[in-house]
Amino acid sequence: MIRQSLAKGFIHVHHLKPLASIGENYEVDPIDDLRPVCPNCHAVIHMRKEPYTIDEVRNMLQH
Repeated sequence: MIRQSLAKGFIHVHHLKPLASIGENYEVDPIDDLRPVCPNCHAVIHMRKEPYTIDEVRNMLQH
């Protein structure tokens, strides 16, 4: 069993620009390029080759 305090504050970070497409010289801007998402939503985002957008996943949850 996982203690509640162990997972407190746990979050995934999604890159809006896929890492494979930006090259090693690209400097990631945390405000423009990263979004915090729950692990389940992050898995859904990556369920297709062209990742779903956060708005697409949000819409899935509302319907």
